[in-house]
Amino acid sequence: MQRNQRLLIGFVMLWLSLWSAPLPSHAQSDRVVMAYYYGWWNHLSWAPARMSDRPPELYEGGNVDVIRRQIQQAKAAGIDGFFCTWRYTCAKLLQVAESEGDFKVAFSVDPVGDPTLGSDSALRKNMREMMGYMQSPAYWHYQGKPVFVFWNDTILPGGRGGLADWSALRADVDPNREQFWLGGGVNFALLDVFDALHFYDITWEASSGKAMASYQRKLTDYNTSRGASKPFFATVMPGYDDIRYRNGHYKDRAGGDYYRSGWDNARAYGANVAVITSWNEWFEGSAIEPSNNYGTTYLDITREKITEFKDPTPPIPAGYADRAMRTLWERADLAVSQQRVARSWVWGPAIADGRYEAYNGTTRVVQYFDKARMEINNPSGDRSSQWFVTNGLLVSEMVNGRIQTGETSFETRAPSTEVLAGDPREINANAPSYATLAVVTPYQPDKTGQALRLQLRSGGDLLVIEPPVAVTNAFYVPETGHNVPDVFWQYLNQQGLVSVAGRYTNGALFDWVFTFGYPISDAYWMQVNIGGVPRWTLVQAFERRILTFTPSNPAGYQVEMGNVGQHYYRWRYGS
Repeated sequence: MQRNQRLLIGFVMLWLSLWSAPLPSHAQSDRVVMAYYYGWWNHLSWAPARMSDRPPELYEGGNVDVIRRQIQQAKAAGIDGFFCTWRYTCAKLLQVAESEGDFKVAFSVDPVGDPTLGSDSALRKNMREMMGYMQSPAYWHYQGKPVFVFWNDTILPGGRGGLADWSALRADVDPNREQFWLGGGVNFALLDVFDALHFYDITWEASSGKAMASYQRKLTDYNTSRGASKPFFATVMPGYDDIRYRNGHYKDRAGGDYYRSGWDNARAYGANVAVITSWNEWFEGSAIEPSNNYGTTYLDITREKITEFKDPTPPIPAGYADRAMRTLWERADLAVSQQRVARSWVWGPAIADGRYEAYNGTTRVVQYFDKARMEINNPSGDRSSQWFVTNGLLVSEMVNGRIQTGETSFETRAPSTEVLAGDPREINANAPSYATLAVVTPYQPDKTGQALRLQLRSGGDLLVIEPPVAVTNAFYVPETGHNVPDVFWQYLNQQGLVSVAGRYTNGALFDWVFTFGYPISDAYWMQVNIGGVPRWTLVQAFERRILTFTPSNPAGYQVEMGNVGQHYYRWRYGS
């Protein structure tokens, strides 16, 4: 909206200074996926009153056939190994992993989960015992060193976990740093002791995206301040529910969407290792192994997402993901960013660097902007073609609840509940959403010349109103069977100051079919909050964009594009 224009211009001028390098070549992926594994299960464990879900066949954790089946299931899903909480069945798990081959085990040192480690001397004694197993060919090594895992920082006897405590432990157990210590928790100063850190549980954050953004920021700050290059260990979880067990907290699995977004974020942030919490922590409702409630759904998602995570395509440089994207953006928006014109954005500023998304069985480079997403489906294609960089069908995907993962393949999600216009839903509760539009997408007859008098409300019902200003339909689009009103038709065909080959000239701001796609609804009046004030705005959905007309806005900003790029990014990635 116009009120944000000055803030965005300052941001964009800084962002424009970043150079866009060519797309990098492919390299071999060495990404690893490990999952937390628990062997403490027995016939006394499976009380339904203590857990929200259970496996179809209740098992004994020490049963070799059960362990073998679990390893085979994990391998089939693409998981490379288990973090086994000492002591329980870890030695047996390692032995079966040896016989199965191509599967690794690392021991998780957990004085909280094993009361026999409740003193400093007992902890050190047990760790030295664990070290005796590190010669096994099935024991996981990272960066050439055997791995010890610590799920949190405050697990030392007595609840200790400061830098001095961990330094003393490592100086005693591993003085020459011959092991790889993976710590847990949020105290990144402990990377002075640990070789890497991870979050055991990310479900306390509103989204996996926020958790990984926090992790990246803290890891980057540490590496920059120390001149270090500690690796990125991302955490992926299907959800969480320990309400019955300890009256703790609950994170909705959202039909698998929360888990999928976690994988998408792990890949987008370029994580070196992904840690799944968990394979079978049933008390905490985070298990992905087959269950009564979900069958093999989470193993199926795991297999799909690990394939994407391990794709060796390297990270995309910061700034514009490709020069062709910069050229397309500058045509209409460079003049806006330089305040040479008084009009609304066509693309708006980038809301993230470029990233890879799954498409047609491989990946494509995309970049999200405030108003839309740019895509390069074929980096070897004709760079002079208008369609070398395309503009995602984001509105159609959010309305229909289908993320397009290929020319004919889709991933089903719930339709987006983001509001179409105005303030965020928290302060705009009665505004219609993308999901609301499903009721108005069917074909309509040609209504050219007819006045627009229908209000679309959040529940999907239509109400005849006296509109705030007169607007009439001006053009009918037979391809999708919808009418475009005069205020939008004028906008779609406007001329203005554009940047072409580094020079300003007057011309069409855009090819409207290329930029917007065809309309998927007629235009409807809606009452939404803008800056906390209820206002009338006219809204129309196109395949790629949302157009709004707010009569009370200043000239030049009455017709604007909705923040489709922002809305879609939150819908898909959760942040």
